[in-house]
Amino acid sequence: MREAIHQKLKSIFSGNKVWLHTLCFTGILSLFLFQPLMAQSGTQWNFHNEKLSAVLQKISEKNNINFSYDAGDPVFNRHISYSAKGESIDEMIGNILSLAGLQHKLIGKQTVIFHASQNITLPPQETALQPEEPEPEIIVTEDQALLAEYVLDTVFLHDTILHIDTLRITDTVFIEKEKPQKKTQPKIKELPVDFFQPEALRDEGWAMGVFVAPLLDDFSLVKGQKSLSLRSFSLGVDALKLLKRWNVSFGIRLTQFNHRFTQQYNNNEGGFFTTDTIDIYYTVTEFDTAWYYVTDSSWVPVEVREYNYQRTNTLGYLGFNISGSFDLYQNMKIRIYLKIGGQLNVLIYKNGLAITGDDQKKATDFTEMDFNRINFTISPAAGIKYKIADRTDFNAEFYYMRYMNNVTTDYPENSQINALGLKLGLVFYF
Repeated sequence: MREAIHQKLKSIFSGNKVWLHTLCFTGILSLFLFQPLMAQSGTQWNFHNEKLSAVLQKISEKNNINFSYDAGDPVFNRHISYSAKGESIDEMIGNILSLAGLQHKLIGKQTVIFHASQNITLPPQETALQPEEPEPEIIVTEDQALLAEYVLDTVFLHDTILHIDTLRITDTVFIEKEKPQKKTQPKIKELPVDFFQPEALRDEGWAMGVFVAPLLDDFSLVKGQKSLSLRSFSLGVDALKLLKRWNVSFGIRLTQFNHRFTQQYNNNEGGFFTTDTIDIYYTVTEFDTAWYYVTDSSWVPVEVREYNYQRTNTLGYLGFNISGSFDLYQNMKIRIYLKIGGQLNVLIYKNGLAITGDDQKKATDFTEMDFNRINFTISPAAGIKYKIADRTDFNAEFYYMRYMNNVTTDYPENSQINALGLKLGLVFYF
């Protein structure tokens, strides 16, 4: 009996010994964990009209806290004032950040600061089932039940009879009288009329024309300066086949487009923070993963460059033309005609600079651009020929040219050319 009691007490004290060891270890660990917080809770902080970034720097240096935030955000340049005594570090940081609409969260060893609008949404809450409301009971009064037994029916009868009878009898009598026969005069044989001269040089045969034409065009490879300009010209030679009122012409011509421009602009580089991602953390909320990025930023200084251009851009095309015309009016001196034609243009020279926008770092030389070597043109026209000699006419023609392709594929805007020309020249008949 004594030995049994002895064993029972030994087991109790051995169990209490383990429990006492556990209690002592927990107390020592609590002292180490809560000692910094107890020491910090009694610290007094005073910030007066200081930048938020400077306040965070002081807190970081004194309490060995690593803050992570976007230094380029202007909210951290905001000046704040705050005074605290007896608050914990976490509570004080939260109060200071709330002054600027910010929040913080501890991720690993980093205290990440973010805007309140970027907070993680809370997990969906279960909504309690709402009891279905009973449908309202419809009470039918005695008068309503009585009205339901009657069916109102109104019938309108209209009967209109209209009878119109019109009878017309028409009789036409033709009285023919024999007319006396008249002697018909013999027809005079029509003779061909020569409008220009006794020899039909201007009706059939061949002719040659030479001309020069000033052009009003919208050629431009400088952004914002596409307008009509009278600096271009065209000159060439045509061979004409005369077919009564129809003329078919084949020709070759040289067309040069000129664009005089002045362009001044500034290009600014820098003046911003470049952000680099240092580390990435994530947290798992139910079945979703929320990622957090720890970033650092550096300031790129502002660099201003000024550009000033004043020069003339030039394009030269060699064109092969075919067209047909029809004489609307003609007399002894004048012929007025309409013409429609097309032209194959080959780019033979180019010189100039292209400016695609005010923010372009530097103008692009034409030699560095990809120009279309072949371009097609349609050209309607109206003109007049005036006889100045037996075999010579003065020719004036007003025409429009539309280039079907873009001048270059490197220009971001439409670079098709539209031009109005006034052709002045001479036509020689053979």
